Formats: sequence, structure tokens, C-alpha cells
Amino acid sequence: METRPARVQVTQAELDEYLKDKRPEGGTYNIWHHRYSGLERDFNKQSVRPKFKVDIARDAGLTNGSRNKNAYFCLFFAKGMCSQGPKCNMWHRVPTTEDKLETTIDCFGRDKFTEFRQDMGGVGGFIRENRTLYVGRIAISSDTENVIRRQFGQFGPLERVRILKNRGVAFVTYKTRANAEFAREAMMNQNLENNEIINVRWATADPNAIANRLDAQDDQLEEQRVSQFLAENVGNKDDQEAESSLPAEFTSVKRDIDEDGFDKMGNPNKKQKAIEQKQEKTTEQPAEKTYTQEDYDNYYYQQYLEQQQYIEQQQKEAEKVGGIIPQNVLSNLKTLAKNVPVTVKSSNTTSTTNTTNSLGNLADYGSDSDSD
Repeated sequence: METRPARVQVTQAELDEYLKDKRPEGGTYNIWHHRYSGLERDFNKQSVRPKFKVDIARDAGLTNGSRNKNAYFCLFFAKGMCSQGPKCNMWHRVPTTEDKLETTIDCFGRDKFTEFRQDMGGVGGFIRENRTLYVGRIAISSDTENVIRRQFGQFGPLERVRILKNRGVAFVTYKTRANAEFAREAMMNQNLENNEIINVRWATADPNAIANRLDAQDDQLEEQRVSQFLAENVGNKDDQEAESSLPAEFTSVKRDIDEDGFDKMGNPNKKQKAIEQKQEKTTEQPAEKTYTQEDYDNYYYQQYLEQQQYIEQQQKEAEKVGGIIPQNVLSNLKTLAKNVPVTVKSSNTTSTTNTTNSLGNLADYGSDSDSD
């Protein structure tokens, strides 16, 4: 718990000048994509390192909002450019496990959308929880993992870090969603320790990992329930009746005969049959699924390919004529224009030449009027 007042990161004059430079003239701000439209083609694709960067150990502290349990985290503080300092009505610290998470609002108080954007940017969606960040354009070195843990670890406890060294990509998973939201804003277009400009987006969630985690929890609860049931019914003469109330896959737990019981069996055939049945039940138990490092690498490599495909798609869609009508729409209009039937007139007869196209008779609107 911080006891010192929060540090003033920038002056108001510096903040106003910085925001003025970031606000282009003649553009319209798109609240969905958080960017300006109607500008030059490559304006929004320019990756420029921000002028400011937060240092949690130096900047965090108490503010006026620290006494307000309903406040949110300061977005300007996360970006290292809050001019209010201790007078700010928001929190100047990183999220903790004690903070209450709201489903439809991020840690900065911004409304989230139902689904994640196609480019996995923005505030994210609330239809599913995502705690993993995609970090691209990393300068790979022998100490890359330690650098990533050091830079991203200051924003909250990390659950795991996966690195694709041959692609310059890392996947950082936090233990809480709020920490991931804070880190994404704090590290967007920042550098690590090699003067690069990294790209931070939401990573695609791993549904298999979530399902496996839930299944493991269910199995653990079921095992505890069976153990408790057997402990309560130990020594009961009606063992078979008590066992019948258990699921079929757990009945083998109750039928555990000790060595003395085998010795007292008068019929050797019964003894041999009991041994064979016990061995069959042991071999029939499915082996627990284990994931190798190669499985993790393949999964995270697939996520990298999806991110690259989206970037290529965005570059193709950005090719516009006049900045309004996409190239593919103009191509379709030109194709339709070429398929309009041509009217050929002579002194005696008027004939219409039709161009065969996919529209068939729908495009056959020739006219022999002189005004056309």
C-alpha cells in the first residue's frame, strides 16, 4: 500500500502540446478504432514511440481518488503523462487481486464492446475474458525473456511468458484481466531495452487451455467427493449397496481387496479372476494429456500467423481511390459498366448486341431512343 503522494509526471503545458501534436487537422476521429479517418493513407500506420513512459516504482502514489472505492485507474498515469499528480481523482497504481472487476467496463472505466475487434486492438470485448497480450516487433537477444518479464512484470503478476524467437513475437499472460488491460495501454508502441517499437494487442484466447483447466477442476472436485463418501462408509456391511450409488468409473476405488483377503479365498480360480479384473481396470484408465513445449510453440505460432494475416488484409483494404471508395468496389462497377448491352443502329433495322455475363437478362436494358 502506497503512503507517499503520487508524482506529477508532466506539466499541463507539456501535456497540451503533446496532445496538440497528436491531433491531426482535417481528420475525423473514429471512436470504434480509436484513430482518425479521412487522412493520408499511411498516417494511422506510423508507429511513433510515445514521448512519455510510466515508471511504477517512481510515479505511483496516493491521489484524491485513492479514498474513492468507486474510482478507476488513471489512463494518463498508465501512459506516463498525468499532470494532476496527487490531485487526480483516479488511482495512480497498478491493479491488484483485491480490486473489483466489472464485466462490461475495463480498469480505466471505458465501456467494452461485445466482441473483440478484428485487429484485436482497442479496449477489447466482454463476451469472454482475455488475459494474454500479443507483443510483436521484439528485438530478440539472449536475455529476451528476462527483459520481457522485467518490463511487463511491473504492471502485475505474470502467469506465463511464451516467446517465438524466430518471429520476434511474445505472448504475455497475466493472472488478472485488469493487469493485462493496464499493461496494454502502458506498453503500446513503447520500447523494451533495445530501442525497438513494440506492437501490443490482445492475443487470441486458447479455448483448449480453458476447457482443460475447467475439466481438471471438475475431476478434482469429483475425486474429493468420492474420497469423502468412502471415508464415511468404511466398515459398512452393505459395501455393495453403498458402492452402487457412485459413478461407474469410481467403483474400482471401493473394490480394493488386501492381500489377506486373497489368501483366504478357497477357490484359486476366483483369486486369478479377481487379479485379472483389477489389471484390466488399471489398463483401461486413460492416460492424462500432457502438453510438450512443441505443442505450446505450435499454438503461439498459429496466433502469430493470424495476426500477420490481419495486417496483410488491412494493407490491401487501405488501397483506396480518392480515399472514399475501395479499389474492389470500383473494379466491380467497371465490370458492370462493360457488361451493359451496346445498341447498333442502321438505316433499316436496329439490333442489340448483348454481352454474356453473370447477370443474364437482368442487364439487358438496351434502348433505341435517339435521346440516349
